[in-house]
Amino acid sequence: MLIDRNLYLWAKSAPQTLIPETGEQSWEFSAPLLIYLLEGDALVSVYEDSEKSNLLYEGSLPWEPAEPICCDGLYLVTDTLSELTLICETGTRKIDFSPYMNTKSGMTAITTAYNDDSTYTASGMSSFKFNGTAAGTLYISSNHWVGFGTSSEQLKVCRRDGCSTAIYRQTGAFADGTTFIKIRFEGYTVYSSRVTANRLIFELFLLSNNDMFLNMVQTPTNSSYTGVSSLTASTTTTLTLHDGSGGGPVVSFYHLDNAGKTWDIRYEDYQQPNNYTEGYLLQLEDGYYTLTDDGAAVAVDVSNLTAAMFIKYGFDAIPSEELLLTLQNPQLLYWRSDGTRTRLRAKVTAEPKPQTIRATADMSHHSILGITEMTAQYSGTVKVRSSVDGGVTFSEEVDLGDYLNTDLTVLWESVQETHRLDLEFILYAGATLTSFILQYLN
Repeated sequence: MLIDRNLYLWAKSAPQTLIPETGEQSWEFSAPLLIYLLEGDALVSVYEDSEKSNLLYEGSLPWEPAEPICCDGLYLVTDTLSELTLICETGTRKIDFSPYMNTKSGMTAITTAYNDDSTYTASGMSSFKFNGTAAGTLYISSNHWVGFGTSSEQLKVCRRDGCSTAIYRQTGAFADGTTFIKIRFEGYTVYSSRVTANRLIFELFLLSNNDMFLNMVQTPTNSSYTGVSSLTASTTTTLTLHDGSGGGPVVSFYHLDNAGKTWDIRYEDYQQPNNYTEGYLLQLEDGYYTLTDDGAAVAVDVSNLTAAMFIKYGFDAIPSEELLLTLQNPQLLYWRSDGTRTRLRAKVTAEPKPQTIRATADMSHHSILGITEMTAQYSGTVKVRSSVDGGVTFSEEVDLGDYLNTDLTVLWESVQETHRLDLEFILYAGATLTSFILQYLN
């Protein structure tokens, strides 16, 4: 069956394998799938369900739909029993309060007695922050206010001199792993007049992601006893929580900072932010490449670069600079499942190639009897290679500073056959060489 894509959080999945057992078969997936590509060697007819009222595709494989198919199952008619493969994302249901709204089912009573001017405590959520304080303890007043980690009137719900008749607590978790605490308050906005016109029932949810959700189940119709409604954190925001008919809104409180000091308050069902799958591919002159688990670039068979190819082959993070520096003119391609285009930025440091200065010391004149001193004026990294056989072979590079400490007697003796010393000075980025002087014994 096709399902609403917007109700789920999507994540890249390993390819899903289908092995048909008959020419026609119904597939029910263990989790919702967002299908980008159906691969295989077959002729297929793909229907939404076994009723065959909605034909999604008919023809040969592979099939890449124009828009990914969001479903929890499919009905396939094939001419083969060979393996079929789905390139897809897997869905997890977004936060859905509806099973927990307008009910006491699964809740534990904090009190079920009539109370006037009493404040009750309940275990809260230490990871939840409100106005900079951890809400490890919740304070719930019979005068219909709630304090988060402190016994103060931070959330006022039609607050006035009323009463409570029951207060309940519940913990749970949603499919995506977000945990919650639910508080249900039942009472009246007038302590001495417990009639329907003054009835107040509300449900408050605290989420482990630091958001809140308020469900106004029943509110007073007596306009003289609707009290004050507000949220006080770093500032106080007036709330409208009754409509005069006995009903009330739902209110979503989205935290805007990790300390819970500022809030975005909206009169709407809770809207959990979407998450998005991202992928990268490398493009070189000879085609496209993905990365293995150990970071090596491996060629992949991509003839048409589509979203399905990023799902199938894409890797999750920008490659290391160690890899990129080994590649010839690499292009890094980026894709995100909502179609967002992001300009990739790289910090590149360019260094000039080392510069080489060549020099020859000709010591063949009969008046030169030895070498007495070797000096140089330089800065930065300067290395030197030397040759005593007329430039046929050179020594390994050594730092110029080390070379200046060469034993001069040994150096003189080494040039006796050619009476020539060939030198290559290698200047690395930013280095300078102003002078190099050999002083002779005459």
